[in-house]
Amino acid sequence: MANISARSPFIVEINEAGQIETKVELRIWNGTGSAPASPTYTLSKLIPAPSVTQTTYNISPYIKEFIRHDGFQNNYNNYSTTLTTTEWCNVQVKRYKKLTTSFVLIDTVTHKAFDGYGLYTEGYNPDLGVYLLDQKTYYYLYDSNADLATDTLKRAGSFTWYNSGGNKVRHIELNTGTTITQNLPTAGVITTFRVNSVYYDNGNTTQILDASNNVLWEATFKPKIECKYEPVCCDFINRYGAWQREFFFKASKSNINVENTEYNLLQSNLVNYSVLEGQRKTFNTNYSETITVNTDWVSEDFSENLRELMTSERILLDNRPVKLNTKSTELFKQINTKMINYTLEFQYASDIINNVV
Repeated sequence: MANISARSPFIVEINEAGQIETKVELRIWNGTGSAPASPTYTLSKLIPAPSVTQTTYNISPYIKEFIRHDGFQNNYNNYSTTLTTTEWCNVQVKRYKKLTTSFVLIDTVTHKAFDGYGLYTEGYNPDLGVYLLDQKTYYYLYDSNADLATDTLKRAGSFTWYNSGGNKVRHIELNTGTTITQNLPTAGVITTFRVNSVYYDNGNTTQILDASNNVLWEATFKPKIECKYEPVCCDFINRYGAWQREFFFKASKSNINVENTEYNLLQSNLVNYSVLEGQRKTFNTNYSETITVNTDWVSEDFSENLRELMTSERILLDNRPVKLNTKSTELFKQINTKMINYTLEFQYASDIINNVV
C-alpha cells in the first residue's frame, strides 16, 4: 500500500505473458468502512499488438471525484480527531488479465489517496509519507485576549497524519522545556493540534513518537504578536493534500471591481421626455473584491510554503474562499534571515451581491 497523490498521475500497469486484454476494477470509498461490493469504475483495454502486451491506466482523475475540501478542520484541543472523511479516500485496485475467453484476477491492492501532488524531479507519483506537513518552523498569531474555543482564526491550527496505532504526540514548551505526552492507541487518519493550548503563550515543538519514544516527525510553532496591522489567516490545501495554516501579519488592503451591462434607454416620450430619465441604464450590476496581503519579514525557507500556497486549488482567507491573482513572484535566496517580505493578491471567489440561482 502507498499513499496516492491524486493531482499527479497514478499509473496501473498490466503486462502479463500471453494476455490479449486487461481490466482494472476500482473501488473507491470515503471513510473507514469496507470496500463497496460492486466496482466504482471498470476500465479495460485490448493489448496494442501481439508483440506489445503492456497496458496502462491513469486512475488519478477517478480518485479526485471522491475528495472534497469543504472547510478547514480546525482542531485546537484534541490530540486525535478523525479527519473528515471527504478529505481523503480509499482506493482498491483489482488487476485482471484475459488469456483466452475470461478474465483472471492478478492481484488486489488497497491505497489511501489525498489531493496532493508530486514534483517532476521526484519521479513517478512519490509516496509523500504519513505526515502531511513539512518539518520546519511555523508562526501563528498570538492574542492574549483570544478565546480559542470560539475565535477559530486565532488558533495555531492543526495538522493531518496517519496514526498506525500506538503512536504518541509530545509537545515541548519552548521556554521551559516542559512536556506533555499523549498516547494514541487507535489507528486512523487524524488531525492533531499544532500547539497545546497550555503552551499557547510561548509556543512549542510538536513531535510524533513511536511506542519506543523514537521521534518520527517534529515541527516547531512559535507565537508572533502584531500590534499595528490586522493579520489575515490563510488556510490552504498543501502539496500533501491536507490543510495548512499560515498568517499574513503585515498591511493588507482591499479593492472592489464593479461590473454591469449597459444599454441605451428608449425615452418614454421623444418630444416631452424627462431629463431625469437619462439615456443609458445598467443592469446585472455586481462587484467582486480583491485583497492584497503581506507576509511580514520571513526567512528563506518560507519560499516552500509560498510554492505550495500558489499551487493550491483550495484557499481560504479568514474563512472565505479565494483564488490567487498573483501568478508569479520572485523567490529570494541567500538573504539574511527574516529579511524577505512577499506580497500576494487574492480575489474572493464569489460576487459580493448574492446572485446564486
